[in-house]
Amino acid sequence: MANTIGKFDFDMGPHGARFRAVARDLSAGCLTDGEIDEYARWLKDDIDAVAKRMKKAVRNRPSLLEMRNPKAT
Repeated sequence: MANTIGKFDFDMGPHGARFRAVARDLSAGCLTDGEIDEYARWLKDDIDAVAKRMKKAVRNRPSLLEMRNPKAT
């Protein structure tokens, strides 16, 4: 999970890609508006980084037809 804070990841299955939280707590205790804004920015950046990886995985996955009829080598 390079370029992330490791709070989110994704799973790829036959029905597509899904976001998932990998951490139970998404932030430390926030006591100020600045801390809240900072954690929110980090979480948004984390989701954006995971979304880029998800898009790449979705574009590169084989189609269902290719999975059912692999070419003989």
